[in-house]
Amino acid sequence: MQERHATVSYTDVVGFTTMSETMEPREVGATINELFTELTECIFKYEGTLDKYIGDCIMAVFGAPIPQKDNALRCVRAVLEMHRALDRLNADREGGPRLQLRSGINTGTVVAGDIGSPKRKDYSVLGDTVNLASRLEGSVAKPGQIVIGDSTYAEVKDHFECEFLGSQSVKGKKREVGAYLLLREKVTVNAS
Repeated sequence: MQERHATVSYTDVVGFTTMSETMEPREVGATINELFTELTECIFKYEGTLDKYIGDCIMAVFGAPIPQKDNALRCVRAVLEMHRALDRLNADREGGPRLQLRSGINTGTVVAGDIGSPKRKDYSVLGDTVNLASRLEGSVAKPGQIVIGDSTYAEVKDHFECEFLGSQSVKGKKREVGAYLLLREKVTVNAS
């Protein structure tokens, strides 16, 4: 196990469970596989690590196992691209319900390595940084939103426009945490 400075994202497919009730099991599998194929490519494009699929949620890590000085920036760009990819998939689907994503991102120290039992281990990350990313996704972000923690905001604020959502109470934290709604990437103008 190693300590790493990393950025962790949780992205949940909102409405998938409800939509699945009206679909055949084979269709559910095909739909989630198509969606996860697109979303996973966004993670890999920015050299992130797909940590795991958790039902209809994707956990990704940037900065572990391979250190990246700009892991927060890579992660935020990948998650933004995931939201755009879903918009394209929704536009291609005729009729049927539209899916949305809800994402939480946090940056900090994690413990990274093979975790599990002697019979089965998977590479993953653990720690407060990971837990807070999950809480930002599950407790703060609304459908269609990307919410980032204070530490991520500090690293990407020069590149993205964000709206401060105030201090938030989240499960497992004694103190409230700062949260920011990610709005868009800033447009840079080159001076000639």
